[in-house]
Amino acid sequence: MRRFTALLAAILCASLLAAGGSTEQDEGTVIIWHSNSGAIGTAFDDIVERFNSTIGEEKGITIEAIYQGEANDVLTKVKAAAAADTATLPDIAQLDATAALDMKNSDYLVLPAAIGADTSSVMPSALESLSSERGLLAVPFNASSLLFYYNKTLFDSLGLEPPETLDDFAAIAPLLGEKDSSGRITRYAFAGVPATYELGAFIGAQKGLSYMVDEENGHTGTPRKVLFGEEGTFRNFLEHWKNLYDTGYVNSITSGISTEFAAGRTASMLASSSNLSTVMNTVGGRFSVGTAFVPKTDEEATGGVNIGGGALFSFTSSEAVKTVLEYLISEDTQLEWAEKTGYMPVCTGLDDNPEYQAFLERNPQFRIAMEQTEASNPKVTGVWIPSAYQIYYSFQTEIRNVTENGKDIDAAVSDMERTVQKALDDYAAQNLD
Repeated sequence: MRRFTALLAAILCASLLAAGGSTEQDEGTVIIWHSNSGAIGTAFDDIVERFNSTIGEEKGITIEAIYQGEANDVLTKVKAAAAADTATLPDIAQLDATAALDMKNSDYLVLPAAIGADTSSVMPSALESLSSERGLLAVPFNASSLLFYYNKTLFDSLGLEPPETLDDFAAIAPLLGEKDSSGRITRYAFAGVPATYELGAFIGAQKGLSYMVDEENGHTGTPRKVLFGEEGTFRNFLEHWKNLYDTGYVNSITSGISTEFAAGRTASMLASSSNLSTVMNTVGGRFSVGTAFVPKTDEEATGGVNIGGGALFSFTSSEAVKTVLEYLISEDTQLEWAEKTGYMPVCTGLDDNPEYQAFLERNPQFRIAMEQTEASNPKVTGVWIPSAYQIYYSFQTEIRNVTENGKDIDAAVSDMERTVQKALDDYAAQNLD
């Protein structure tokens, strides 16, 4: 049985009711809790308004979209609402992959199949990323891909192409970096420290397909065992990453990375394709922004990348909810969403859409995410593990311990393996055993 913290539920219950949950909800109103803010939030609001003034008006359905904070905040509020009274749940919640393990083991989730939502036009890799032993858990909506962002103006001036492997990157890093007369680095080759999202690609692509934990990264059952230690995939990554770091031109920062990139203080970074519009606007023409496939850990890491982003998890089965879900993954909506945000369209119909193809011709950076996804093994998926955010930071800590503090790689792998295994064991003890 799932156990929720009663105190958390009590504290949040009143705010949840005020923020959209209602035991007497109008059947013509579909409440969506979401985490879209800034330019992405504006794009989502525009999509909602278009529904309400067209299809919604015709069918007597109104979307009430309520911002609930960051993705993890939305998950916390959903779990608290379910613990307090499932009648306070929204009809739909936009959640990211960190929610998948909780959602697939919940008894209040309503699967898309039970609603009758038509997902036949959704690209297979997006469906695979949300599939479990229960079936499809949610309707893909804001799909993204990890990308290698680079200062194309700088690369072109040096006659360089984006690196295909981490060893390739190490070879060109000294050319991309720059120091002043006193020896202080004024431009790094790369800024950032990989975490769970990035490791989904660096580890997942190894040997054509590798998993971080069993049950296919938690997609075919609740994970019980860590795999990245015994299979040597995390160690392999650390060896290649340390080789890159040892060039002296990697800035191991975990925040403000996009700012450093836009200011020209780093030549490249890894970030979601959903950041593309924001990054290009921030750069503002100071240099040309290039995007490329994520560098492979080594030549045998041919699996590609996993799909990131989020999806629409449903807690109500109704014709109104079905209508809203199908609207949000329709060709017109996904076209607008992709052009305004940088997220990949989840529907396959846009492959032949003249408007979208014209947009990609004008903005070739947006095409790379789709090409990389199409070239990837769809079984390379995000990892569904408990304590996802804590583990995210634990990976970054161990990587920095190796690169900056001289920690032995084998010791770092063992410590990280214990951290994740403890999270799996604790979750099983509290929810499954």
